[in-house]
Amino acid sequence: MLCLFVTNFVQLVCARVAAAVGEAGCMPPTYSLVGDYFAGAVERTRAMAFYFLAGPIASLVSFGLGGWLNDQYGWRLTFLFMGAPALFVAILVKATVREPRVTLAATHAGRTAPKMATVLATLWGHRSSRHLSIATILLFSMGLGLSPWYAAFLIRSHGLGTTELGLWMGLIFGFGGMAGIWAGGYASSRWFANDERGQLRLSAIVIALLVPCFLLFLLVPNKHQALIALVPLAMALSFFFGPSFALMQRLVPDDMRATTLATVMLLANLLGMGLGPQIVGVLSDLLAPSFGIDSLRYAMLGVSFVALWAAFHFWQAGQSVQEDLAACEVTSATPRSIDEQRSYTRMCVDPAQEP
Repeated sequence: MLCLFVTNFVQLVCARVAAAVGEAGCMPPTYSLVGDYFAGAVERTRAMAFYFLAGPIASLVSFGLGGWLNDQYGWRLTFLFMGAPALFVAILVKATVREPRVTLAATHAGRTAPKMATVLATLWGHRSSRHLSIATILLFSMGLGLSPWYAAFLIRSHGLGTTELGLWMGLIFGFGGMAGIWAGGYASSRWFANDERGQLRLSAIVIALLVPCFLLFLLVPNKHQALIALVPLAMALSFFFGPSFALMQRLVPDDMRATTLATVMLLANLLGMGLGPQIVGVLSDLLAPSFGIDSLRYAMLGVSFVALWAAFHFWQAGQSVQEDLAACEVTSATPRSIDEQRSYTRMCVDPAQEP
């Protein structure tokens, strides 16, 4: 909302950074809360998929409404109008959301929170969680790196206006994202309910299909074809959310879930938002002498091949996920001391060791 009052670029950056801090700080605790509310593997996968539906629903509303507000009132008032509902949501969360672990205080009395080094060691110690983390970071880096350029590409190469663009982007990423998340959650909980290896391999295949989706979106000659090609792309980008994040919860102890996601998303955002758009922009500038206005098209296409790299790690995560879950997914008490935490981590890395 402070964007209404900015007078220079530095102030705009500071306002946007403050907004990003609020957004980024929300996800890890809510992610952990979903795990607390839904303990079973299958129901947790469904719950995570349902939770992530918030993203495409938000896209559906914000793209369409944001494009129209920008045309009617300009970008400053658009930021104000789009930020104001968060004040209501903050009150709603404070009034309704409860911490389920408060009821377990007596059981958990005396336990110490795991240190960051312990969380990182546990996350890296499992082959499956290591590959799953790398795959997630790569995929978010590609997605976040390319997402700021969809609008620029459609405006530059196909001549869409902001109102038309906002409407189509909202519909495509809203309904397409919801369909992709639902399909990923449904396939994992119905077809591969007890087959985590199958869940990860299915995700790997769908992620690999992003490359031909990007080829169609970026190379077709007119805007209607490009918008149609964007539909399966939006679905494939969202497919992995439910099964992957639910599985990541099961590969670490309960008291490490929030920190695990915070660590993975920190790296994904640093690389994706920090470097991704810059890489696309630099590539576009470098290709401009040869391709002119189409330089952005080929810069985006080049970055899209990161999806194959991410798919490889999804597939590799599936190689050992059953063994890692058998060794480390326990429902008993988590370590009570630093020494026990270290022993637990060693056990997860090498199941032959006794805790």
